Amino acid sequence: MPTQAASSPTGSVAQGAGPSAHSARRSRPAHRRAAFLAQGALTLLTLLGLGLSLTPWGRAGLRTGLLLPALLSVSQGPAFTLFGEPISFRRTTLPSPVSGSIYLDLYAPENSAPLIPGRRQALVVIAGLGDNRADSQLVNFARSLAGDGMVVAIVGTPALFDFVLRREDSAAVVQVFELLARRPDVDPAHIGLVGFSAGNALACFAAADPRIRHQVAFVLSFGGFFEATTLLAAIATHQLEVDGRKQSWTPYYVPLQALAHTLSTILPPHEAALLRAAFAQNGRPLTAAELSQLAPSTRAAYHLLAGDQPQRVAANLAALSPQMRALLTQLSPARVVAAIAAPVFLLHDRSDAYVPFTETLAFAAALERLHHPYDLAEFGIFQHVEVRSGLSPLQLLGDSSRLATIVWKITLVGS
Repeated sequence: MPTQAASSPTGSVAQGAGPSAHSARRSRPAHRRAAFLAQGALTLLTLLGLGLSLTPWGRAGLRTGLLLPALLSVSQGPAFTLFGEPISFRRTTLPSPVSGSIYLDLYAPENSAPLIPGRRQALVVIAGLGDNRADSQLVNFARSLAGDGMVVAIVGTPALFDFVLRREDSAAVVQVFELLARRPDVDPAHIGLVGFSAGNALACFAAADPRIRHQVAFVLSFGGFFEATTLLAAIATHQLEVDGRKQSWTPYYVPLQALAHTLSTILPPHEAALLRAAFAQNGRPLTAAELSQLAPSTRAAYHLLAGDQPQRVAANLAALSPQMRALLTQLSPARVVAAIAAPVFLLHDRSDAYVPFTETLAFAAALERLHHPYDLAEFGIFQHVEVRSGLSPLQLLGDSSRLATIVWKITLVGS
């Protein structure tokens, strides 16, 4: 048997190799199909990647995917560690003939040359009343956008830091806008204005300013107001009117403080001091003796802010001095809405205790009447302009899609 097997090597090999060779022949088409599918998938992914990187829509989509998780938290997250640009921060003070000083926080990519050919997008941000420059979510917002390749300038003035809204401070916004427009790494046509809370008024006034009106890429109002008088009426009544129905609304102390400080700029010093003290954080109501020291118009303003005469709101509004009524009108974005040329993005949380969301609905209605391009997004995940803590993934998912649409449209400007 061994001799026979050795004398017939060919036959033995043929018997042993026959089934294996047949299987190999059958598997070749399957291997070719798998290879073809893999090559096709790779080609498709390559084309998709090229499309995303070479088209403005695709680049904006990629940037939105990078930015959105960072904007919904207080930190940039691991994506920015891998893909974000290194950033620089500079705090400086600029002289201003109108505001006296401009406090400027500048966040920018360290490398002045953009990764994508073309000059950078920029934002001028007015972060409401008070000095909010150290707020963790504001800092994360600016750092995230700078890490995405934008130049972000946060503007403050002495009046803003004192909770005083002044129409004249829009000149500071224009000055910073023109400063960014002169930077060699910024495209002057890709500069947007962002107003948080009452900062939306200065963003609107600057957008309507003839010096930059036709250069502004967009205006974003987040948690802002439209008419100061209707805001004051909501504070006085603790009510909002939504779809023809009344609903209760309890304001936080900050808008009361801001209106008291702003109105006090046109009052005699003694009355101004009383009004400021009454609506400071942890302030106390004025006594009958203190109220008697106020002029009738100032007393009416006090009762409107205190919300202690809800049945006399119309009478107290009518009792405001002509100077007070003129100031409230002058400070309202409603006054300049028709002069804004740029598209407007309106964002507001439905349960905002600082500024009622009905103010943004009124803003949107005015833009609709003017046939002005705008986007409106209502949320439930913010408290005023900051992301709430303790949100469930389902809550974040529901509102993040609306926020993603706004972010995509904004990044599309510079993509």
